[in-house]
Amino acid sequence: MLRFYALLFSFLALFSHAEEGIPAAQNFFDDAQKVWKEKIPILIMFSIPECAYCKKVKEDVINPMSNLEEYKKKVIVREVSAESFKDVKEFYNEESTENEVAFKYAVNFFPTVMLVDQYGAVLDKIVGVANEEFYWNDLEEKIEKSKEKLVKQFNAL
Repeated sequence: MLRFYALLFSFLALFSHAEEGIPAAQNFFDDAQKVWKEKIPILIMFSIPECAYCKKVKEDVINPMSNLEEYKKKVIVREVSAESFKDVKEFYNEESTENEVAFKYAVNFFPTVMLVDQYGAVLDKIVGVANEEFYWNDLEEKIEKSKEKLVKQFNAL
């Protein structure tokens, strides 16, 4: 019986790691290098802990999206908690905090989802939740348009 519970615990531990949360922003400088290489935008979700809509968007859209192989090839997903003072390396390799990043992007409404290029310039964004039913579709459309803008930028170089 003890073996059964040990096996069950191991299985549940593995399952819980398969559905990890949105990767926190830690090093946009490294992410920018990936943008150069793969020509995909960075999706930054700005949130605050007490925001119910942030939680809903994370659980229903961003987290599942970030775990799908299809989207791993389309977008780099990061989360910035606007109330956090955790260290972040910004696009030009400067030290900052998550709170300062949110301030620099003038984010004051949550959730805000931005798609940015390798320099941190905003390609597109969604502020708030206008329609829960179509949020995933709206975000998918913005990701595709951002990717097209990014490819045009690279082709112009």
